Amino acid sequence: MIFRHIKPLVFLIVPMLVFVSACGAAPKQSAKQPGYENVELLRFRWKKKLFSNIPDFNIPEFYEEHDRFAPIETGAAAFDTDVGRIFIGAAIGGLYCLEVASGKTVWRYELDDPVGSTPYYDAARHSVYFGADDGYLYRVHSRSGRLIWKVDTGAELRRTVQMHDDTIFVVNDDNTVLAIDPEGGEIVWRFRRDPVEGFSSVGHSDLRIAGNSVLVGFSDGFVASLDTGTGVVNWLTDLASDAVAEAGADDVLLVDVDTTPVVVDNIVVAASLAGGAYGLDLETGNVRWIRSDLTKVTGAANQNGEVVLVRAGDQGLVSLKPQTGATVLEMHFGLGLKADPVPYDDLLLVSDSEAGLYMISSGTGRILNLLDMDGGFFARPAQYAGYLVIIGNWSTVLTFSIN
Repeated sequence: MIFRHIKPLVFLIVPMLVFVSACGAAPKQSAKQPGYENVELLRFRWKKKLFSNIPDFNIPEFYEEHDRFAPIETGAAAFDTDVGRIFIGAAIGGLYCLEVASGKTVWRYELDDPVGSTPYYDAARHSVYFGADDGYLYRVHSRSGRLIWKVDTGAELRRTVQMHDDTIFVVNDDNTVLAIDPEGGEIVWRFRRDPVEGFSSVGHSDLRIAGNSVLVGFSDGFVASLDTGTGVVNWLTDLASDAVAEAGADDVLLVDVDTTPVVVDNIVVAASLAGGAYGLDLETGNVRWIRSDLTKVTGAANQNGEVVLVRAGDQGLVSLKPQTGATVLEMHFGLGLKADPVPYDDLLLVSDSEAGLYMISSGTGRILNLLDMDGGFFARPAQYAGYLVIIGNWSTVLTFSIN
C-alpha cells in the first residue's frame, strides 16, 4: 500500500507476484472482441512524452532502493470537443493542451508542482479548472492557457474537478471538500474532517454529486453526504467501526474510504479498505447491507445498474446488486492498486498500477485486452467520441481509437 507519512513524492511498493514484461515501442493490444476475431478493440493513434521544466528531475535514492521510481500520474484528461483538444496535467509539472488527433502541444501552463488532478473544461467561459500539489485550484483560458485566477485550498488536489449548478467542487488531501465560485474563485463553503491518526493510504475518495448532495469518503473511514448549496452535513456514516472493534492491539488497519461512492436506485455503495463494502440509503445514510468480506476495495463504478468494485492485488473485481449486495460476478486478476473503473458500452476499463490497463467484458468478466506499459497505470483512462486517452508513468500520454 501507499502510506501518507512519505511526502511530497508518492511511490508504491507492491510485491511482484507475476512478471509483466515491459512493452516496446508500441503497447500490447493483442486480444480481440469475442465473436469479432478480426476486429481490434484498441487502435493505436499516438503517444507523447511530456517533459519537465524542473532541472534534473531525478531522485537517485529511489532508483537505488526500489529500482522502479517514476513520476506517478494520477489525473485523467478532459476534452474540448468543439476544437478537438484535450487538457491533461503531469506529475513533472504543468497543464498541457494537446490536439486530440495528433498529440501536438497547443499550449502549456508552466508549473513546478505536479498536476495530478483531472481538469474540468467550462465551454461557456472558455476556461479550464485544475488542481495541483501546491494546493491551488487554477482557472486558465482554454484557448491560450492564460491564468485567470487561482485559489489556495490548503492541501494537494489530486482528484476530479467537478461543476454542479454553476459551482466548482473539489476535495483535497487534507480531508477537505470545497465549493468555489467559478467566476471569481471565491470559496463558497468548505467542510473538513480531521485526518486519521497513524497509517492511512495516500489515495482518497473522489466526489460524487447526486441531486443536491455531495457524497465523499474520508481517511477516517466515514462517508458524508453534504448539501451542495451550503456544505451542511446531511449524514455521516462510519464504514470501519466493526473492523476497528474486531482488530487486535497490534493490527495495522487502513480504514480509508478510497472508493468514490456510487449511487444506483437511491442506494449509495462505498467501501472502507479494512471495513468492507456497504450499501447505504441515499437520504439518511442508514446501512442497508454490509459485505465485510470485500476488503481492499480501491475503486467502484455503476455499470448498467450493477455496482462494480475493484480490489487491490490479484483480487480483481466483484459485481454486486446494489439493493442487496449480492454477488453477480467475481473474477481475479491484476497485481496492484486499481482506480475507479470506466464503463464504456458493455466494457469496463480498469487501470492497474502494476499490470496495465484492462479491458473487460462486464457481462462475462473475460479480459479482452491488456495494455501493458512499463510501470502500469495509476491514472484512469478518459474516453470521448471513440478516443481513449490515458497517461502513464514517465508522463507519457497514449491515445487510441476504440472500436
